[in-house]
Amino acid sequence: MKTLRPEEYANLNLKEVLGRTKIDEESIHDARVSLRKYYDVLTSLYPVYENSECAFISNEIIGNLGRIRDMDICGSRDRRRDELAYDTIKKFKRLKICFLPRKIYGSRLLLFTRIYSLYKLIPQLDDFHEIRKRVRIIRNLAEALGYSSQEIKIIAKKMGDVRDNILKMECNGLTPPEINVNIYKEEALRAITRIIKGQEEFHYRFINLE
Repeated sequence: MKTLRPEEYANLNLKEVLGRTKIDEESIHDARVSLRKYYDVLTSLYPVYENSECAFISNEIIGNLGRIRDMDICGSRDRRRDELAYDTIKKFKRLKICFLPRKIYGSRLLLFTRIYSLYKLIPQLDDFHEIRKRVRIIRNLAEALGYSSQEIKIIAKKMGDVRDNILKMECNGLTPPEINVNIYKEEALRAITRIIKGQEEFHYRFINLE
């Protein structure tokens, strides 16, 4: 199977978003996932490639999709939710100008360098949600590079489910239990270490990885 360039990966996900026209829960979730994949690649290409307009538009739409997703998790399917969803879907057309160039010099190294930077940051974090966000970005970038990422996908999904359950409890007026952050942190770090050590492109830059 052919490994896509990060630019191709981002553009395929952007194309997926542009093809979305429905506002049901699954469609909103899938559009959000695809746009995040595009956005994570786009922002990882800085400063070699920069498109601040598309980064701003994407981030704005991701924020709206996130609010709709939270409403869905809380079971708040009402007129306000659907109006926001329709308004957000209309904004997708603003992304038509946001396809990446076919080839950006050093794109793979830029993505891998960001994976490594996030990996080094995670041990310093104590907030579950901040760790979860970094894990999600690494999952997307590893996938964009064509690296074996099943393990980190499972961890990201597990952490996402925890986040959704916390939100559901809060929506119902309940206090979520305390999370043992270290369990997730250590599991994520092991998976990311295997991703970094498992690739063969950039060993010369990261030979001191423990």
